[in-house]
Amino acid sequence: MYASYIDHGQIAVGDIIGSNITNIGLVLGLTCIIKPLAIKHTEIYSGRIHLMILTLASALLLFTGGIGRINGAALIILYIFYLRHSIITYRELGVESLGKNGFIKNILEMIIGLTGILIGARILVNSIIGLSMAYDVSEYLIALLLMSIGTSLPELFVSVSAARKGYMTMALGNIIGSNVANILWVLGVAAVIRPIIIAPELIYTQVLFMLLLSVLLIIFKKSGYMIDRREGAIFLGIYVIFVIVSIAFGNDTKQLEV
Repeated sequence: MYASYIDHGQIAVGDIIGSNITNIGLVLGLTCIIKPLAIKHTEIYSGRIHLMILTLASALLLFTGGIGRINGAALIILYIFYLRHSIITYRELGVESLGKNGFIKNILEMIIGLTGILIGARILVNSIIGLSMAYDVSEYLIALLLMSIGTSLPELFVSVSAARKGYMTMALGNIIGSNVANILWVLGVAAVIRPIIIAPELIYTQVLFMLLLSVLLIIFKKSGYMIDRREGAIFLGIYVIFVIVSIAFGNDTKQLEV
């Protein structure tokens, strides 16, 4: 959001795309390798469908050359409805709960975490701009590969911890929810702050990876909606290929930045 405010929208887009790819490829891949996920609730499957549709919709918006304030506001409104729907549905399903104490603890941790993010955002974005200028590397590429890992670290810790404790729905829901928030909330707010203009050629390959992982998230299910170690390894392998391809074509991204 801060990147969009100072008119460096390519950093915001790079972080969003990179984070969504990292969440499924790296975070979910490692989580399933450590502890295969057996998901019982059909709502999680519905969440996968929603994520795939939103990923496709955001890709189409970005491929038109950017996202304006009206589209950004629409994304924010959709996110509010998504949150409301998720809260109501999860209550009806009786999804695993951490209890009152766990809920309060999570809220406090979230507030502390958000405060840290707000404080560190300016430093991080300015550092990316400095690295880009010093080494003649694309801001988009740095955000895509490096900033996104930092963005996804909380998801990694939460999902692995939840899976090991038996909270399977939480482990996967954390990743799906984060990706949906990136598309609807982060991208929406960034566009409202300042319309995002980006060359479609800059993001084409990475968006395809994002779509591929979202589709595989739907396909990879067996009886009981199991995502096993083999499928986790496939997610992780796709992430490695994504990193290699992004670095290989990194020189071209600098010329395409607006």
